[in-house]
Amino acid sequence: MVRVTVVGAGIAGLTTALYAVTAGHHVVVLDRTDRIGGRATSQTVEGAPFGYGLHLLHQRGPLMKVVRKISRLRMVLSNPRLDHLHVVGVGPLRPRNNIRLAAQLRRALKQADPSSPAALGAALVAGSGVQRFDGRYTALQKGRLAVVGEGWAGIVGRMAAALDEVGVLIEAHCQVDTVENGRVSLKDGRTFDSDIVVLACGKSQAQRLLRSVDEKALSGISPVRASTLDATLTSRPLGEKHGIIDAQEGAYVFDLANIQPRLGLQGAFLSAVMVEQEKETKEARAIRFGHFLEQHAKGWQHHVLHERRQENIVVQTKGKKPAYDAYVSNGILLAGEWVASDHELADAAAETGRKCGQNIA
Repeated sequence: MVRVTVVGAGIAGLTTALYAVTAGHHVVVLDRTDRIGGRATSQTVEGAPFGYGLHLLHQRGPLMKVVRKISRLRMVLSNPRLDHLHVVGVGPLRPRNNIRLAAQLRRALKQADPSSPAALGAALVAGSGVQRFDGRYTALQKGRLAVVGEGWAGIVGRMAAALDEVGVLIEAHCQVDTVENGRVSLKDGRTFDSDIVVLACGKSQAQRLLRSVDEKALSGISPVRASTLDATLTSRPLGEKHGIIDAQEGAYVFDLANIQPRLGLQGAFLSAVMVEQEKETKEARAIRFGHFLEQHAKGWQHHVLHERRQENIVVQTKGKKPAYDAYVSNGILLAGEWVASDHELADAAAETGRKCGQNIA
């Protein structure tokens, strides 16, 4: 049995803990906040799960495999339909009344044509703000990217409940100060020894904790920042559309009430994202975001019930990402979206967490 300390109680940290305890190790999870789940969580307000912008769950991805492994309770998932997804300058990705245009768009999507606004729009949504022609791009076309009826808090809740059943301690308000030679030091002065420390926190915190072993750690990774909006409305400014995408602006707005019937909302539940452009300030991005929303969800601000904004949030990272075991010789493993993986976003967090949990020696 190995003593394992997991820093971070997000998707990566919880997945690491689940696999590590299954392998028979003693596991403690530390988080600097009082809320587990990190960015992959949500807060339900009058039936609407408010998160940090739209993130669709891959129904055949690593995170879904973890959920199925720990919970028999069926998840209510609903995917956005291509005939209800509109791209600016194109229209619906799968038009119903124009066979010729539908065939052209189907071909452009299948070939991942980078000159096609339709393909770029689909790639933007599949990549949660970063245009990628990868497995998530294919999954969107096949109806395998879904809105979670219970919100991301439901996924995190299932993982936390599974850890609670096997006696894994999750300690809140634990700010890790240093990790060096197996000694974990907290800001409040406490210290303890650990055989393996898994850095499953955000990239910035992990970079700080790795300085003792590598001053240039994670220097090749840069953040992707965005402005997000989640809002419930008394009106439906998108009509019956599931979403509107502007590939050129790097923005999209979805009405989750149209996609996920389980929410049972009378009005709209908008979830919108606008990704930064090169050398753009957050103030300039906020102006662009306002124009985009007013153009495609006209008058939305006059019908707001509840609203959550993030003016400058890191939605993901890009660059040269390290392997999960890059610092194993120092007793440190890495897990998160910012770690090298064959997957992206929450699935990358879950996959690297699984590798850490299963490969603790």
